[in-house]
Amino acid sequence: MSGFKPSLLLTRLVINQLTSVIGACCRIGFVLIAGTTVAYCKDVEIDVGPSSPASSHRAATDISQAIDIVRSDIAAGNKPGTYRINLAYPAITLDRSIVLEGLRAPEGTRIILSGIPRTGTRISSGFRAERFLKTADPGGSPYKYTLALSDFPADTSKRLIDTFATSSPQKIIIRANNNLPLHPTRWPAQGFAQIQNIGTPLIGRLASLPFGLGASENKAIVPGLWVAGYFTDPYFFVHARAEAADSAGRVWVERARMRADGKPPERLYLYNLRSFVTCDSFFYDPQNRSLNFCTNAPIEQLEIATADTLLNISSASGLRFENIIFELANGTAIDVRDSSNIDFQNNIVQLTGGDGISYTNTRDSTVSKATIRNVGGRAVWLSGGDRTTLTSSGLVLEDSFLSNFSLVERTYAPAIQADGVGVRVRRNVIFNGPQSAVMYSGNDHLFENNVMGQLLTEAGDSGFFYTGRDFTSQGSVIRRNILLGTGERYFNDARGIYLDEFSSGNTVIQNIIVGIPYGIVLNGGKDNRLASNIFVMSNPSIWASALGYQPWWQIWKNDHMSVPNGLSVRELYRLPIGSEPWSSRYPELTRYRDSDLLKPERNIIERNTFLGGGSITATDGKLETAAIRQNIAVVYSGSLQLLESLRNKTKLKDLGGMLTLVAKEIERHGIRSIPMRIDDQVGASLASGSISESP
Repeated sequence: MSGFKPSLLLTRLVINQLTSVIGACCRIGFVLIAGTTVAYCKDVEIDVGPSSPASSHRAATDISQAIDIVRSDIAAGNKPGTYRINLAYPAITLDRSIVLEGLRAPEGTRIILSGIPRTGTRISSGFRAERFLKTADPGGSPYKYTLALSDFPADTSKRLIDTFATSSPQKIIIRANNNLPLHPTRWPAQGFAQIQNIGTPLIGRLASLPFGLGASENKAIVPGLWVAGYFTDPYFFVHARAEAADSAGRVWVERARMRADGKPPERLYLYNLRSFVTCDSFFYDPQNRSLNFCTNAPIEQLEIATADTLLNISSASGLRFENIIFELANGTAIDVRDSSNIDFQNNIVQLTGGDGISYTNTRDSTVSKATIRNVGGRAVWLSGGDRTTLTSSGLVLEDSFLSNFSLVERTYAPAIQADGVGVRVRRNVIFNGPQSAVMYSGNDHLFENNVMGQLLTEAGDSGFFYTGRDFTSQGSVIRRNILLGTGERYFNDARGIYLDEFSSGNTVIQNIIVGIPYGIVLNGGKDNRLASNIFVMSNPSIWASALGYQPWWQIWKNDHMSVPNGLSVRELYRLPIGSEPWSSRYPELTRYRDSDLLKPERNIIERNTFLGGGSITATDGKLETAAIRQNIAVVYSGSLQLLESLRNKTKLKDLGGMLTLVAKEIERHGIRSIPMRIDDQVGASLASGSISESP
């Protein structure tokens, strides 16, 4: 075929045929290769917004129409390098979720939804309600308003009434004046009330709780009252509807919420009272179906979230979202299921009643340079991979800033939950939460180079990192993380890295743990390695116990160890641990079933450094729980500034200063450590995403 030149007529025929196949949605180019005419598609751009599109772009009035254009083009067989949907609107308000089901980019193609660069495009379900407000007290500051949901459009009114009927008012997201989140009224205004007794027999359906309310608060009790707090244990937070209340300040809730042994709840508070102990709050009256507000400044703009989820993705692939501010959702803002290659880059997620971003049964997806804050549940949930075959999920969270999480759930809703296989969490800053930064289960996860501070501010018996109850959950590595403990009220019960209830096969290396009472706790388990960590004023630094032999724990033994369905052994008898790749990846695990599972074995504590008061407990009675070797202790001879800093609550603006202070003390004492700094590039770079921080 050398030297062959197609005729002009033949070339035109080929071009015409290719044009009819490719369609009008794709810009067309042609290349002559070895006498053959090849068609290819350049990027397709679709502008969503009020302005006229560029001459080479398509136009769509909303996101749904833009997605329909992409679906039609893919169905026609086109394969451009990128579909880019440009969101030119500064704000998009939804009345229902954006649903991307079955949207799969062709191989080699990417579908990108992009907001306005630098400032971002807001996507929310915030219904603008200020025009329905009525002044309740015209006397001036503070400002009081009432709002009847019946005044709203019928579908919006019904949706909100149904939501209040089934959900806690704390999950309903309301914002005033563009940057002020409003919260339900509560008593006491901060902290908890102590309950001295339960005023009912153990067999009663309801239990009365004697709250020490004043006269004004007693009058404020109305239908719609809720009780929240630690009803049974210091690590488990519960919301409960009040079944009844009286003028004496007694509140009745279901007896089943309480401890079976009759011990009164540890810490509780009331919320959604008809009393504004502090302003910038609201209460919902279910009898009148009205919202009532008290604010310190006039309400000029009021947004009420009306959708549970903003973005619902399932059975999709090849999508990327960038420069978008997702906000005002009553549930999980972004829900991704059964998908692959779903990436979020430079986005803000904020003001949700549930989680920020959730991946379920999803693989090869990344969240990077995100800011996720003021969320009711987890900031990010990463779940994917196949434990049976140990196939990695390929899920990554990196270079992100996560703060003010678990505002509603309070416990078991960490900043990051990682499940499945092969999740990577690196170079993130995690700040200000009532319980854990990370909870994980499964295999081969990596948590590295993260900075964590102002955590475990409320829950007891919890850790910055927490895992447990599964002998097979092995292969995870926690390395080069910085954990900063500070003097919160309940912090004396804190743990840094908590390998609870027979957690096995973890590697914990090169972390810096500062001012946390129990630096690392190992409650039973096998084949854990704790090496080359630095503990600064953490005492005891490492506590390794034989939990299963403790007399007080025996009441739980059957629940955990009964074969084959006990909480801690069920995966040991379900997963193919004797077959490949398990047998090669975790060779010791094949012997677990024939061993004494309650006995700690092959745990190693080595080459750790303890600066100021550290210690190791690695025996339980006469039983050795870990091998100890080459650990060193260094007497603290530095300034008192660090000691004073650890006694007080940390503010976000002080976090960098604390890192610098710790680094100086470590260096002063001649200890070699990992770099201690926060990368300036952590989190999203979007100028219009600021809000007032939640308490």
